[in-house]
Amino acid sequence: MSVSDPGLRRVSVHAGSAVVDVALPSAIPIAALVPPIIDILTTQGINDLPGRRDRLAVPGAAALDPSKTLLQNGIHDGDVLVLTTSEPPPPTVRYHDVADAVAELRCDGNSAPSPRMRLTVAICAGGLTGTGILLLVVNTLNNNAFGFHSMTAVSAALVAVIAVAAAVIAQRANRGAMAGLTLSLIGIAWAATAGFLGVPGAPGVPNVLLAATAAMVAAVLSMRVGAGAVVTLTAVSCFSAVVAAAALGGVVTGAPTHAVGAAATAVSLGLLATSGRAAIALAGLSPHRPPSADTELRLAVGRADGWLASLRAAFSAATALGAVVTVLAGAPRLDCLTLATAAGVLLLLRAASASGGSSLVCAVGATVTISMTFACTTIRLSGHGPWLVAATALLGAAACYLGFVAPHRPMPALARKAVELFECVVLIGTVPLACWICGCYDTARGLQLRWG
Repeated sequence: MSVSDPGLRRVSVHAGSAVVDVALPSAIPIAALVPPIIDILTTQGINDLPGRRDRLAVPGAAALDPSKTLLQNGIHDGDVLVLTTSEPPPPTVRYHDVADAVAELRCDGNSAPSPRMRLTVAICAGGLTGTGILLLVVNTLNNNAFGFHSMTAVSAALVAVIAVAAAVIAQRANRGAMAGLTLSLIGIAWAATAGFLGVPGAPGVPNVLLAATAAMVAAVLSMRVGAGAVVTLTAVSCFSAVVAAAALGGVVTGAPTHAVGAAATAVSLGLLATSGRAAIALAGLSPHRPPSADTELRLAVGRADGWLASLRAAFSAATALGAVVTVLAGAPRLDCLTLATAAGVLLLLRAASASGGSSLVCAVGATVTISMTFACTTIRLSGHGPWLVAATALLGAAACYLGFVAPHRPMPALARKAVELFECVVLIGTVPLACWICGCYDTARGLQLRWG
């Protein structure tokens, strides 16, 4: 062929550090030109080209269509081409039915459920389980006969074992963290139900003791066998331990329900205040035992963060539960309402300083506690309609301010210190108030101690 033949394109092909000047036919598809170019480069000592998916491209642009010619791709004499290893685009799927194309576009080729769908399924499963458990508990409290309570307790325990086993399978086989956590929580709930129904006689504090103990054992077992969600299950086990300890104190002392709730509230608030130091100690971040490497330090910090989230969530939930029990069992006593209000305010302040899931638990606990206290106060002040309207509007405005306005406005340092001082004073004040509700002062007065 002549050098001036218009059917040729004289181009320079670059492949890594190698350059070759070739004259290529302009009417042959590029896919047929790549192998000869590779052969020419191989003869020049470049041996890493065979077996690669090479394509020709213009520098700074996408690869040329291998089914078209140089002329169709707009390549002229003197152009520079690059031999690249970019992967070819996936083949275009042709549909005979438009409905199939629309369905493929909607699912985007991903058949796995979305995180929102998983969360919806988990909430539905938890709601159905909670409804069934609530019916069983109400049946026990009303002393109606669905059947023998012993058989019901055995059935609930069997369901708990099956749920925990299914959680382990879901976590290890399918790597489903949400499914494993949901099944674990369902198993823990059924274990608590079995413990509650397993105590003969009228329902009381012993039922709560056995239910909390069973829930704690189920949570620890779920963690040990590898059901995942260690932070959540640790929070559940710590919460169950606090409830079991409070119920054990009520069984041993025979104290009334509102006194047990007040003591549990005060103790939980104290534990919540020390959760940061406890998390540091449990994670091994003590200054007396410095880590030996940066990797170990990072792991210890991660463990401390997990422990902190678990302890805050557990003690916040225990505080809210104790305050609700106190206000329900002790209303309309003013001291019980005051303790519940103080607990709700402290949880609300703790939610502002916390982060992640523990902040949500604190906020929910504060909302439930304050709402229950407000409801009991409303029943006590049923004849003061205008004051109730004003209080309701004030609480709603305060919630909107704390949720929408306060996060976007930084608090001054002086105001922050004032809030911390107020939190400290309220926390200290809950201790004598809880002792008053529990009757410790009357007990001490009746001892008739003699000095000297």
